[in-house]
Amino acid sequence: MAATKDVTSYTLKQAVAAKVDDHVEIAVEAEDGTKFKIVATSEQLEALTGDLETILDTDDAEADAAA
Repeated sequence: MAATKDVTSYTLKQAVAAKVDDHVEIAVEAEDGTKFKIVATSEQLEALTGDLETILDTDDAEADAAA
């Protein structure tokens, strides 16, 4: 991703996904009511899924270590 000085962060309220032709569309609503759609390829979503699994696995390992 290109470096950008102006990035807006939103807190997720809800998101839904649907397969459309050769891509996936994710409709997102932020807590402030902002709505937008993300269009992604399967390859992009697989990479994102891998990143999220790594983050969640790390969180689980840290929680287990603290218990």
